[in-house]
Amino acid sequence: MNYHRARQAGLSLVELMVALVLGLLLSAGVITIFISAKQDYQVQDAVSQVQENGRFSLEFLSSDIRMAGYTGCSNEMPTANSVENPPPSLASFGEGIEGFTGTPPAAQFPDALAGTDAVIVHMADTDNEFPVTNHNPDAAQISIVGTHEFDVGSILMIVDSDCSSQGIFLLTGPSSGTKNNAVHNTGKTFTVGGTSGVGNCTKALKGNFDCDNTAGASSTAYSDGSTVFSIKSIGYYIKDPDKVATISSPTLYRVNLGAAYLGGSTTEQPLVEGVSDLEILYGVRDGSNIQYKTADVVEAADEWNDVIAVRLDVEAQSLTQVDGAPIVRNFVRTVRLRNR
Repeated sequence: MNYHRARQAGLSLVELMVALVLGLLLSAGVITIFISAKQDYQVQDAVSQVQENGRFSLEFLSSDIRMAGYTGCSNEMPTANSVENPPPSLASFGEGIEGFTGTPPAAQFPDALAGTDAVIVHMADTDNEFPVTNHNPDAAQISIVGTHEFDVGSILMIVDSDCSSQGIFLLTGPSSGTKNNAVHNTGKTFTVGGTSGVGNCTKALKGNFDCDNTAGASSTAYSDGSTVFSIKSIGYYIKDPDKVATISSPTLYRVNLGAAYLGGSTTEQPLVEGVSDLEILYGVRDGSNIQYKTADVVEAADEWNDVIAVRLDVEAQSLTQVDGAPIVRNFVRTVRLRNR
């Protein structure tokens, strides 16, 4: 019996079309899975960025705000500010904290993002503290343990050992030799933080006064065991990326205003990218209650010394965009001031 074995001579048009359709379906499935996985990754990455930006922002802000007004004492004290023509941020040192609603002042917060809040906290710098062995107010001289490295023209503070008073003064001496004392005399002026003509209007370092009204000034000496500190004034605000070429998104900045008190220059440090808004409410003590107010309302009523808590509302956005836009979330935290 003779027979011929069937051989494959090619594909028919129908077979080819079926194969192409099956191949396209498989390819479309793979591409769909890839796109879906990529989108899921972008969403997870964006959410992670938002959470990190919000959490880090609140941690940085809370860390300094809760220490506002720290001087080594737990109770409020009258402040004797004998510095005449002080730099802007120093004028409110005795209040411990100072806020700004809306666009912050450019002198302290350059290139700030319009419509966002800012805050300055003041405290004693415990990295530069010196025990007092003797204070002679008539000679305007404070003797200390050890030696300091402050230059004349620096702005310092002294806190009484019994936590009854604190004074702010400009250092007028010594300018050389062994610096084992701090002189706070009148008659000399310096340029501090870009402000010229800064000096001491009085030798008095006790009482509750400033150079606009020295009626409450007292020339009483600080007791032995008091402490001389340098001063820290730290500001937080959001910088506008449209005004600064080095950043591509709104960024939370920390500005060291206190560096100018020691003869240096104001320094800035970018902290967290992707912080698009900062709103701050200040909890003002009202008997046994707390009323939360904006900074302009607190300023108008002169209630900064009654602020015992701060409510932070940070709007964070992702750097990674999802469907052409960043993910935006708000993070809220209330911080109690430890020294109130």
